[in-house]
Amino acid sequence: MKAKMICVSLAVFLALLAASTICAQEKPGSEPKRDVAAKPLEIPLKIQIVLTEFDGSQKVSSLPYAMYTVATDAHNHRRDHLRFGVRVPVSTSSNSSAGSAQYTYIDVGTNIDCAAVDLENGQFSLDLSVERSSVAISVPDGKATDWKPGAPSPGPQPLIRSFRDDLDLIMRDGQTMEGSSAVDPITGHVLKIEVTLNVLK
Repeated sequence: MKAKMICVSLAVFLALLAASTICAQEKPGSEPKRDVAAKPLEIPLKIQIVLTEFDGSQKVSSLPYAMYTVATDAHNHRRDHLRFGVRVPVSTSSNSSAGSAQYTYIDVGTNIDCAAVDLENGQFSLDLSVERSSVAISVPDGKATDWKPGAPSPGPQPLIRSFRDDLDLIMRDGQTMEGSSAVDPITGHVLKIEVTLNVLK
């Protein structure tokens, strides 16, 4: 008799437990918990890169570029790319008479690759690659300078200037840092890189 009462009590307890579970599931406004870990962390960033060229102390040019990317955690690594430039025809044949010349095209311009990781302490690890190329022409003083629209033709086989820098920076919101600087062996100009990071609200 005692065992029978225990079985009845257990059955009633299980029935009440099942009913309470069903009620909780059907309760208005209740939502299942989200799996926060399944969604990658993304913090929108604006990265501004300024390439400035100097001839001694005189500023020759300043080229600003802006990239919009997101900072992620280390497990959801992503990389964004910016490409801007033109394709320059370069002669590949010694006979340049009309109708017989052959050309290949070289990409000239600016390439920027960027990846950002949130370090969760107000800082961001920025992995930045900057590559710039341009067409150079000779000038009367024996040096060379960038070819610009309206200038005399650089000829069928122009000089191609090339610069590349890989930067690993630790930055905070609103911070500006100067990257590497290098002297161009063709023009003697100094090229500097300046990077600014802003968190978008």
